[in-house]
Amino acid sequence: MGTHPSLVELSRITHGEEQQVERRRVLPGIILIVLGVVFLLAQQGRVGGQAVVAAIGIALLVAFLYTRNYGFLVPGGIMTGLGLGIIYRSQSDQGWAVLLGLGLGFASIYVLDVLTGGRRGGQWWPLIPGGILTFFGLAQASGFLGTIGRWWPIILIVIGVYLLFRQGPPSNGAGRRADEEETRPAPPP
Repeated sequence: MGTHPSLVELSRITHGEEQQVERRRVLPGIILIVLGVVFLLAQQGRVGGQAVVAAIGIALLVAFLYTRNYGFLVPGGIMTGLGLGIIYRSQSDQGWAVLLGLGLGFASIYVLDVLTGGRRGGQWWPLIPGGILTFFGLAQASGFLGTIGRWWPIILIVIGVYLLFRQGPPSNGAGRRADEEETRPAPPP
């Protein structure tokens, strides 16, 4: 008669759907608690405004750990790493800390995905920017960048152009190299 579900239909909510509804209900509370703790520490002078980026990142990582939603992991890893780098830089005046923190933040995306049994098979893409930023953060901290000085951005550009325009083995259009062509015997007469 009507389009309203019956009580029987409403009682058929599966256990998975109940968990999903529970997570949606609890998640905002967890995020607000994490942010509240960080802001309380900021009011007491233990950390300053530089901790806001890290606090938001930590809240997103908590959301990821609770929901396993990859959409929380990527910004959570990046913002936490960047925020920790900002905090360290503000206390030590070491510019390399921001690069290193950001690089480790990208790397943490891969690590947390693998450790939590991610459905994506441990996507390795975060290791590319993470590796580059971590390398340059460590190189700057060690003084190595003083050796190559102003040239390292140009080196990155050259490597990127090479990767874009490098020639692979010739292909026959079917995904096989030309030298891997199948040879079929001629049909019988």
